[in-house]
Amino acid sequence: MRPIVAITPMPRILPRMKIPHALVTVALLGLLLYAVWRVQPSRHIRIAAGPVGGTFYEAAERYKRLIEPMGYRVTVVALDDTDEIGAKLSDERQRFDIGFVADDRQGQRDADWTSLGDIQLQSIFIFENRRAATTKPIRSFVDLQGMTVVMPPLHSLTSRTLLHILAASGVGPANARISFLPMNEALARLKRGEFDVGLFILGADSALMAGLAKDPDFVMVEIGQRDAIVSRMPYLTKATLPAGIYDLKGNVPPRDMGVLALTISVAARPRLPPATTYAVLAAMREVHRASGYLNAPGTFPRPSGASGDADERVDRFYRSGEPWIFAHLPLALACVVDAYLAPILALLFVTNAFKVVSEFQQIRLFAKVSAARTALWWARRRAKRGHALTAHLRKVMAGLAGSIAREDRTVRDLLDELRRLSHAQHGSGARAALDHIETLDGQPGGPHENR
Repeated sequence: MRPIVAITPMPRILPRMKIPHALVTVALLGLLLYAVWRVQPSRHIRIAAGPVGGTFYEAAERYKRLIEPMGYRVTVVALDDTDEIGAKLSDERQRFDIGFVADDRQGQRDADWTSLGDIQLQSIFIFENRRAATTKPIRSFVDLQGMTVVMPPLHSLTSRTLLHILAASGVGPANARISFLPMNEALARLKRGEFDVGLFILGADSALMAGLAKDPDFVMVEIGQRDAIVSRMPYLTKATLPAGIYDLKGNVPPRDMGVLALTISVAARPRLPPATTYAVLAAMREVHRASGYLNAPGTFPRPSGASGDADERVDRFYRSGEPWIFAHLPLALACVVDAYLAPILALLFVTNAFKVVSEFQQIRLFAKVSAARTALWWARRRAKRGHALTAHLRKVMAGLAGSIAREDRTVRDLLDELRRLSHAQHGSGARAALDHIETLDGQPGGPHENR
């Protein structure tokens, strides 16, 4: 037979833990991790910008350089159809977070986006080929009839705005040859002399517009009827381009030039997280607070007049700046504090309120017990002297008994004394009650043992 080997049980390495307690601990930990995770913003920001080299694209690239050190990854997407940026922000399938729109007050009022503020004025530029200007100089939009005109793509913000102005001036495909081309192609073909006029809307400090202004083959046109156009189209504003702003030595332009300008805003998709909103607003403030060719320092950014929905966070930023938690705390921690600080403070307030009420109830009970003891002392004193209890005193003691009974049931012996004395009708009854009290006082645990 094989020898029987005794098997020694392995020692338990882990202490026994009750399964329900372990499950509760794991559940609470999971709930805590979920609460932290759900308030964290996406670290990827997609910006819908204009064509490469345009004002929108340059601004977006500057935002990118400022936002990425905050812990985000920023992608700038160049679009020719800038007229549709608002709609793209509203469409969750496009996955854009912010973009550039105009306060045109005629655009997509039903677009579901939030304005983060106005950032700049963009000028309407008209550059006429100098050869054409010698025979037909342009003084108003009406003069574009019979000319070849080039402007950015049809679904761009520039073309939508300009076509609206041209239609009001009686200019259209029936009496002018209008072509819509990408920015770089439009500029190249304009410089080759294939078009009489180029129409653009860009920031006045755009390098592209500065190049055309200094090009001797072109004339920068100061458009007339500005007051009338602004009266009919209030989304436009008048501005002045200073003489020599593009070339002091060459004095380009040769005089102060009145221009029409469009207010540009930054728009955000619906439900942009607070942390992302403040990161973008901080970048906007850094990029646009300096003076521009058409505005004084500090003019931009500012609360927007664009047609998007208002946001309390945006208004608060322009009133008092970036909240302290987002300016000083790590991004992840700031999101948690922002999401849960108010509920936690409310819970603490309610808890403290309950404590205050409890303390007040204890004080009230102490006052009532003290009054009851005083009434008993007075009743004993009268009983020792052989005096009957007055009706008023009995009524007071009965009221105290009922009040204390409702407050605390632990003073039963005190209640018995109060009731006996409150029902005593004469001196002998009071004497008997006093004897009973003294008997209770002599017993262990009597009502006045710890007096």
